[in-house]
Amino acid sequence: MTIEETLQIALDAHKGQKDLDGKPAVLHPVAVGLMGSNDAEIKTGFLHDVLEDTDLTIDDLRERGVDKEVLAALELLTHNKGTDYFEYVHRIAHSGNYTAIHTKINDLKHNCDRGMKSFRMAKELNDTEKAERLAKINEKHLKALQIFRHDMI
Repeated sequence: MTIEETLQIALDAHKGQKDLDGKPAVLHPVAVGLMGSNDAEIKTGFLHDVLEDTDLTIDDLRERGVDKEVLAALELLTHNKGTDYFEYVHRIAHSGNYTAIHTKINDLKHNCDRGMKSFRMAKELNDTEKAERLAKINEKHLKALQIFRHDMI
């Protein structure tokens, strides 16, 4: 499957979804994909939120021809809501699956970057409730990023 085909799956799957700032949700996976350093990381980045945030399943992606390497990374990257978030991050960090590891690091870096921008904007607009919610999310993402810095040494 080509990079363009994986991008199209992401565009179709996230159509109409919005992020916390009201922007198209697909912009995040596109940004994460563009941070990838090889084809597998780019494809995985584009698709990394599809299984969590849309109705598509791993079997749907397999049937569409998504590469086995990408599917394996996506299975690791999909957070089961019943699993502690930091246990999930440690599982990725210790998986040995470098496509999943690099994609999660890129995901967290992008989340931190956009989260800090959104936090600053909420503070400027005196939206205390949103700023507090974003502060908690940003703290979680920064802590998760530290797991990779610490565990990968």
